[in-house]
Amino acid sequence: MGALGWEIHEPDGLVVVSGVGLFDLSFIRAYRQAMQTEGAAHYRKLFDLHRSDIVLAPDDLRLISEDARNNAPTAGPIAIVMGRTPPPLLVDMAILLKDRMSASRRFRLFTEEAEARRWLAGEPISTRGTPVPSNILPLAKP
Repeated sequence: MGALGWEIHEPDGLVVVSGVGLFDLSFIRAYRQAMQTEGAAHYRKLFDLHRSDIVLAPDDLRLISEDARNNAPTAGPIAIVMGRTPPPLLVDMAILLKDRMSASRRFRLFTEEAEARRWLAGEPISTRGTPVPSNILPLAKP
């Protein structure tokens, strides 16, 4: 498995985030900028973070969930793969994020990548639109 990053699969309308590395607010800002720049904000998202080092403060989670909730009408569904024996921090982060986003965003947690891919394949890609401008989670400068 390579370094933490993302791959955009345009024909499938899918973005896969995976790898080994630091998953923090800086990474999320760079990811968000890339999704907007590449026109993939409305694609389905698969986050396989079970091998990542997650460093997010409570305020970071609040900002992320608010941003995801605000962009729910134009952003695609999110699947987070936690693995069979997920690190406790990943479980806590995923559950807290899911609770804070409520029903405004299609969001599910999985232990297996295959399950996540099946669910995402059945979810429609959101209509392409302009993401809501956000002072909550400012974009990283290119």
